[in-house]
Amino acid sequence: MFEIDTYFQSRFFVMNRDLDYPDVFKRDRHLFWRPYPSRTIKSKFFDGRTYSFNSLGLRGREIEKTKFKPRIIALGNSCTFGWGLNDEQVFTTLIGNILDKKYDVINAAVPGYSSYQGKAFYESKIAELQPDVLLILFAWNDQWVAANDISDKNQEFPPEFIIDAQNLLSRLHTYRLMKKLLLSVSEKDPDSLYSRIHPVHRVSLEDFYNNLKSISLKAQNNGATPVLLTSPIPSLEKYYIPGSISPLHTIHEQYNMTIRELAKNENVPMVDLALEFDKYNGLFDDADYDPIHFNARGHRLAAELIARKIASLPD
Repeated sequence: MFEIDTYFQSRFFVMNRDLDYPDVFKRDRHLFWRPYPSRTIKSKFFDGRTYSFNSLGLRGREIEKTKFKPRIIALGNSCTFGWGLNDEQVFTTLIGNILDKKYDVINAAVPGYSSYQGKAFYESKIAELQPDVLLILFAWNDQWVAANDISDKNQEFPPEFIIDAQNLLSRLHTYRLMKKLLLSVSEKDPDSLYSRIHPVHRVSLEDFYNNLKSISLKAQNNGATPVLLTSPIPSLEKYYIPGSISPLHTIHEQYNMTIRELAKNENVPMVDLALEFDKYNGLFDDADYDPIHFNARGHRLAAELIARKIASLPD
């Protein structure tokens, strides 16, 4: 009879995105959450926007089982997913157009994923799609504060039958409301990530390096060329008071430096999107509100840089 908001927005951007938005995500024991497959979803989670997911739970069209041409697969978070953009505006789509559709380009990014989840996702689902080029873009979710100081690698999920039951019950609005009430009482307001002296990140810098290294080496062993991407952030000089110190930028740069270090140490191709983005204005619509997701112009720039790198790769 009454429309009741049953969503409880986690005060930490961590493990329970699937609990917050059961119309979008289902719980997964190994990946923590996955988008529901074969659905077109309009959700509060997506700020009211509508996205279509194929039978693999990936954004976009259905993927052919038979590989007719080389494949580029982009593994990453909501930046690669194309948060707030239409399919035609996302850099994965634009890369295919720039390269004259010589490649089949697949967007395998999932909002909220860290490199820990990306590693598990590649091993369990993406490797079997046989990418020829694997684009890898992580950092934002890795650097985020861990709920209850439990990093991604130390999270524990219940047995499969309990997860199946939770996924089934999550369809019920009564169940969602009960969960919201329970979480509202039990989950305390956190300290800011940046006010802590020694915050526990979802993925530490050391684990971030090792996760990306593992994905890259396994991709190479499977016949794919990995391409690391640094993670863009609005330029400090363009968006903050001159001479100010931004803890957000400081932490994010540490993760980008880890990507650069891995590319150098392991001789993995890299596109330094973060460095290139600093040369331009207007790549983020509202940096104060959302310094994470670059806009359509940013995706065009990313597509041009990545396509140029792919075209230069040896056959």
